[in-house]
Amino acid sequence: MISVLKKLFGKTTQPLEDATMSNEHPSDHPLTLEQKVLVQESWEKVKPISETAAELFYGKLFELDPALKPMFANSDMKEQGKKLMLMIGTAVKGLDTLDELVPAVQKLGERHVGYGVEASHYDTVGAALLDTLEKGLADDFTPEAKEAWTITYTTLASVMIEASNYEIAKTGDSEASKPEKEETISNEHPSDHPLTLEQKVLVQESWEKVKPISETAAELFYGKLFELDPALKPMFANSDMKEQGKKLMLMIGTAVKGLDTLDELVPAVQKLGERHVGYGVEASHYDTVGAALLDTLEKGLADDFTPEAKEAWTITYTTLASVMIEASNYGEIS
Repeated sequence: MISVLKKLFGKTTQPLEDATMSNEHPSDHPLTLEQKVLVQESWEKVKPISETAAELFYGKLFELDPALKPMFANSDMKEQGKKLMLMIGTAVKGLDTLDELVPAVQKLGERHVGYGVEASHYDTVGAALLDTLEKGLADDFTPEAKEAWTITYTTLASVMIEASNYEIAKTGDSEASKPEKEETISNEHPSDHPLTLEQKVLVQESWEKVKPISETAAELFYGKLFELDPALKPMFANSDMKEQGKKLMLMIGTAVKGLDTLDELVPAVQKLGERHVGYGVEASHYDTVGAALLDTLEKGLADDFTPEAKEAWTITYTTLASVMIEASNYGEIS
């Protein structure tokens, strides 16, 4: 499946022929590099109007098929809209990393079986999406942009439908024979779970909202850090805290951006862990730093620091902190 999508999304071939000259489905054609960029750049123009776009989408969806409305009877539509925008944004960004995108889209298709979504619904969703983009982007939604979005959506929808069909076949009539799951408290650590593509995008997009208030965020962080463990304050006795705050924000920003290139990020984080040994940092300090970071994000992002965002940041931090601790132990031994 991944190799097929790479063929569809990874080409830099000639543009599509005039759609009126062919009876082929748009997803039969590969998405060119230019079209991928067009989808990604046009989505950047949607992000500032994401709340309005979500309202347009669901308005059109329910207009096209009123029978879908009961599926959302118990949903907070404002929150549902945020999830929709995040999901689309994740897919758009994921066009650069198909090895991560495909499994995420497949899981999404499988989950939607449980929501009552049927294969026929995907065409309605696609029509509502294109209508939303046309209204939201106005003149920027050119025929070329429409074609690019159509190919992108129909291809990803095909992956979701295939995965949902597999999920239905897999469960079949065996659901009744499944033993009842006991509700237990998990002892697993968040870093035992890999960061999903959606969570990675959530971390990166939420960090974009922190950047404009980076100076305040740094002050919040160190204020909370010293409140949680006053013994850490002497480590910064000779530091210009304003400059220290800039270094902190740069370091976090580098790590967040590096989630796209783990082969480069991991060695950098390991070296950071080794260097921190020389600063007097101990393994026990990392939990305090993590608590201060989450508190800073909660205060700085306010309502945007959702439970999902908190979980994504927790997994990200604990994973990177584990790499630093392991590297620092190595540095102490050597």
